[in-house]
Amino acid sequence: MRVFLLLLALVVSAAAHAAGEQFKGSCAYGLSEFGVDVKTDCSIRWADPATGKVYCFGNEEVLGKFLQDPATNIRKAELTYARYSK
Repeated sequence: MRVFLLLLALVVSAAAHAAGEQFKGSCAYGLSEFGVDVKTDCSIRWADPATGKVYCFGNEEVLGKFLQDPATNIRKAELTYARYSK
């Protein structure tokens, strides 16, 4: 699974990089799971193949957890981020 994710990231990285990071570099898993805004350096990232949007993560472990249900986690992160960005 890890190899697949790495290959997927490499394939879409050029397009995803151009799109910019969602949540201004905050950890998408922190927003979705814990409701907290944790800034990252965005060195660990994932691009949603359906939208090309790039999400940043604090470490590989939380990226793996996020990818167990990305659609739900994206919705939860968007709701949390909306509260912080007001």
